[in-house]
Amino acid sequence: MPLSDRIRKLAEKFATPPQPTTETNSSNRTSTTNNNDMSAPQVQIEDVVETSSLSWSTVAPKDILGARVSQNSYRVKYNLLDESLGGHPIPTNAWWENLIVENGDQPVVTAPYMIKCVDDSVVVCAPTALNQQNFVASIWHDDWKLTLPGCQRKVVAFDNLSVTVGYTGAITAEVPLVKGSVFATILIETPAVVGLTTIHAITSIDTSRGSGVSVVQLNNGTTWLVYCESGAAAQQNGMSGLTFADSVHGAVRLALVNNGDQAIKALFSAKDTVPIGGKVSIQASEDSADFSINWKVRDGDNSNALLMSALPHHQHALNNAQWVDSAGVFWSSKGNMRMILGSNWNWREEIEPLGFTGQTPLTETHKEKLLALVKADANSLPADTGALPPDPYFFGKALARAARIAIIADEVGDIDSRDLALQRAIAWLEPWLAGTNSNRLIYDTEWSGYCTQAGLTDPGADFGQGRYNDHHFHYGYFVYAAAVISKLNPDWSKSRLDILDLFVRDYCNTSAEDSAFPFMRHFDFFEGHSWAAGLFAFADSRNQESTSEAINSYYASYLYALATGRHDIANYVRAVLQLEARATRTYWHIGDITSDIYPDVYSNDKAIVGILWSSKIDFATFFGANPEFIYGIQFMPYVPASALILKKAWIEAIWSKYLLAVADGAQSDPWREIIDLSYAVVGKEDTLARISRITSHDDGNSASNSYYWVATAPTE
Repeated sequence: MPLSDRIRKLAEKFATPPQPTTETNSSNRTSTTNNNDMSAPQVQIEDVVETSSLSWSTVAPKDILGARVSQNSYRVKYNLLDESLGGHPIPTNAWWENLIVENGDQPVVTAPYMIKCVDDSVVVCAPTALNQQNFVASIWHDDWKLTLPGCQRKVVAFDNLSVTVGYTGAITAEVPLVKGSVFATILIETPAVVGLTTIHAITSIDTSRGSGVSVVQLNNGTTWLVYCESGAAAQQNGMSGLTFADSVHGAVRLALVNNGDQAIKALFSAKDTVPIGGKVSIQASEDSADFSINWKVRDGDNSNALLMSALPHHQHALNNAQWVDSAGVFWSSKGNMRMILGSNWNWREEIEPLGFTGQTPLTETHKEKLLALVKADANSLPADTGALPPDPYFFGKALARAARIAIIADEVGDIDSRDLALQRAIAWLEPWLAGTNSNRLIYDTEWSGYCTQAGLTDPGADFGQGRYNDHHFHYGYFVYAAAVISKLNPDWSKSRLDILDLFVRDYCNTSAEDSAFPFMRHFDFFEGHSWAAGLFAFADSRNQESTSEAINSYYASYLYALATGRHDIANYVRAVLQLEARATRTYWHIGDITSDIYPDVYSNDKAIVGILWSSKIDFATFFGANPEFIYGIQFMPYVPASALILKKAWIEAIWSKYLLAVADGAQSDPWREIIDLSYAVVGKEDTLARISRITSHDDGNSASNSYYWVATAPTE
């Protein structure tokens, strides 16, 4: 099929790097109903960004893999998801995934609220904090429950900033769940008699504020604004219920009041502007990236009156924001959320220099030392592929390790070691591409992804790979190796580009028009970082453990785009990488960008979050409680992109306070080295002295890579 105009121009400009095959994609990415017709729930997919020019290969996976196409044993639940959405890639790691997996009855976190949408009802919670030494959790309570008798619910629309749940039956309604909305909203089309109940006791109701507006105080000390758009007046029904004097239609809205009359005034002014979705756009160059969030409101609503709430990483970056601090703040497990007026958010990410090589040039002394190390490391790489791990995570780490040895050898001029390491990496990778390895990769037609054969049938296999856990961690290592091979041996990758692209399309698909994979599978454009958890339901909703492996995955995609001549994609992915790095430093690194997000009881004796959930933080990992695990999983692997998150001021501040003891108390050399290497941004010689005692390395690391990181790590 002919190349697109953009790819053709790139092919002319970059004659050496290989270019992907492309096909015309005729699938319709959007299915809509008339916005003014609410006789049935709207079914719609909104593209997050305009990315038609940012396509990797668009060849259909079946045309690349042949018979290696199958259906996941875990099926899409069309009792929870509208069937009309089944013709499009379905998100597997979205913030709202709880709505469509297992029973679909676990909460989603819109921030600041947690909301459950189940048959017959919508339950809203403004969570309260449970602050402990090793975790901060959101306590769920049924603050308000709106009953929709005789109704069934399904997800009927989504974008990366919102999801809409439709209710049909005796009543037709929609629930737009929009990130950052200060109201929880139910849109009722069929006039109906509905009521609200709360687990608390109602102590007072003030209906003097305006038509349909009630200010309700509860015995847990909270105050809520309850608004019925059709003007029906609320009346107390027993100790814990509200009924409306007339049948209700249009919006029923609930908002926590955080600062008395000032908050009530702000919420009152915004009560008739309902957010129903949003779109993110990124204008990226090599030096900076301008992000915009454009919130979508109902037709006829005043978008200038839209009141939303912003997380700490937004607060540090938004340009010309109209903050409404007089209305108070919302608590969330990621820090207090400030209210902001208006439907357009804009900020800029400054792009830090980054490439295949480190930030600090190697000295001649460093090169001399590395010549000995890379030779030994290259010669240690096994020729027998049977000695390699069969799962994609540990195999990927081994593959990337070989690629790191090759690129370091190339930089120091050891051509023999470079070629040997490169030959090993290619020989190891080729069975995975051909499907002759023991755990071959298969395209999953059910959830539109690239999975191991074991994972498709066993939810526990390969760290939940078939349920889309950790794909960016796993495939980031593959893509890093593909980037190095494409740079050092472009002829090899030229004829394999379509199948190599499958790895990056799976987790870092930059085109919303690619009908074979979800758009940016893991990345949350509101939260500013990725979610690792896949098709599993959790009471705390989504989670991510290893931020550094997420960083590595987008770094790998960036390098791969550069090495294959796709500079527009490279700039776009680099922007995403920069945002992921800033979110990492904000939410996982305590005292890095900010020190006031988490309570003292948690942060007084530690400087890291091990697992960040949608509604919880844990000083823990999924594989053990050792402190070196909890810190180290946020540092590995060490690559030039590690400099985006390991900053001198932060490491220097926490080294003697925490990290030195963690390193000295580590129970194995590989984990001790991972902690030691963080100190390279503070003191190179001291770090080299510490790692000189190391006798074994992490399976994704090598002596040459450790030395290279220390030698090239920025100390400014």
